[in-house]
Amino acid sequence: MTDQGLESWADGLSARERVREIATALTQPRSVEWIRTEAHISSWQTAHDELEMLVDFGQLHAIDGDDGNTKYAPNYQLRYFNEVTELINTHTREELREEIATIQTEIDTWLTEFDVESRAELESTLTDDGLSGEDVRDRNGVLRQWERYEDNKRLLKHALELYDDARSLYPGENDPSNSALPLSQ
Repeated sequence: MTDQGLESWADGLSARERVREIATALTQPRSVEWIRTEAHISSWQTAHDELEMLVDFGQLHAIDGDDGNTKYAPNYQLRYFNEVTELINTHTREELREEIATIQTEIDTWLTEFDVESRAELESTLTDDGLSGEDVRDRNGVLRQWERYEDNKRLLKHALELYDDARSLYPGENDPSNSALPLSQ
């Protein structure tokens, strides 16, 4: 990262804040040293203390690394619930339903276009004789997008299932059309 790039994301952030920014964006387990380096701080102890605090608050998991040292991993469960909460906070039930319909329309298009009944069936066609390399790459791209869409549909489904219960936690302010009300603070 260039010094200019560092300024763009770290400008005005303390060392502990930079550690939190890096740690809460992890996609795989990382060591204190890796996080310390990415956060551009000199103190290993500061990074370690901040990471342990994030573990105590449930935002990260401390796990044993292959090398015997502790690594810090994302709390995927917390991230998932935060995403559901964000959907409920920023969308009406109707918007969530419409997004599901949009996703399903795209999936239906692929079912017809490739004459298959499922994503698994499309995947099984990758080794069909007669497909060019470009055809295989195109199908791989569709498969990746299809998988993301299925994950998004599942997330949207959970947001819809929890929508009324989550909104009812704020008596007097649970009008579903007022999606600007935050559910977590």
